[in-house]
Amino acid sequence: MFTGTQATTAHPTLAFGSTGEDVAYLQRRLNFLISASLVVDGRFGAATEKAVKKFQESSGLLDIDGIVGPKTWGKLELIDI
Repeated sequence: MFTGTQATTAHPTLAFGSTGEDVAYLQRRLNFLISASLVVDGRFGAATEKAVKKFQESSGLLDIDGIVGPKTWGKLELIDI
């Protein structure tokens, strides 16, 4: 369901090499939003980075860098899953 608002939960900036529950959350969102077929293991590896870049490009973000900062989190959380 589209809510038109961004979630208020703050997330850390994630990039290649990041680990933890925030990465697992990111992987679940990417699997749903772009059918990424990522293994949800909480490890930000090459496949997660590639999926992030694909999401950034499809979302119209100017910085397609594979880093999940505030702008990318904002786009990721526009849609409730």
